[in-house]
Amino acid sequence: MRVEYSGRNLSLTDALKTKAERKLAKLERFTGPIVSAHASFEVEKNLHRVNLVVHCSRDRIYKASGLAEDMYMAINDAADAIEQQAQKDKTRRLARRSRGGEAAAEGTPEEEGEEEEGESPPPRPRRRAPPIARRDDLFLTKPLSVEDAALLLVERGDPVLVFRDLRTGRLAVVFQSRKEGIGLVLPEGKA
Repeated sequence: MRVEYSGRNLSLTDALKTKAERKLAKLERFTGPIVSAHASFEVEKNLHRVNLVVHCSRDRIYKASGLAEDMYMAINDAADAIEQQAQKDKTRRLARRSRGGEAAAEGTPEEEGEEEEGESPPPRPRRRAPPIARRDDLFLTKPLSVEDAALLLVERGDPVLVFRDLRTGRLAVVFQSRKEGIGLVLPEGKA
């Protein structure tokens, strides 16, 4: 684990660095392997602030700050906040995994009785994206000239037409715009 330190209005001591490294090592139980971390220490009047940014495996990032009258207590506060974030993230991921393809709304009567005892409610079902309308007729495999493609676009009344240019053999797009009329999009390179 690579740890970077920065300090503002104080000199970083080996004891502070050691305390932060030990706390980060204990956090690996909750976050998984820590790739890198950044700890910034700051003193303003009588308040000590620690900002921790922890980069874990699988692109998870946890950020927290601790504020206390003692720098070591501020380190503890920040580490506790990251621990809570990691536990919440883990519960969320496990809930998603357990739901999988099952219908979460349908439960057994035993589960409903548990809810009345004050336990957490079941996770809400995920919203699904609306279906995407698919039109295979907007792409022509037969090569066309740009003029023929524009005429075909107007004749069919479609908003867009993808075709292979007869001259260059590359894909091109012809589209209808209310303001500009008919437009042409060519790939980069030779026109």
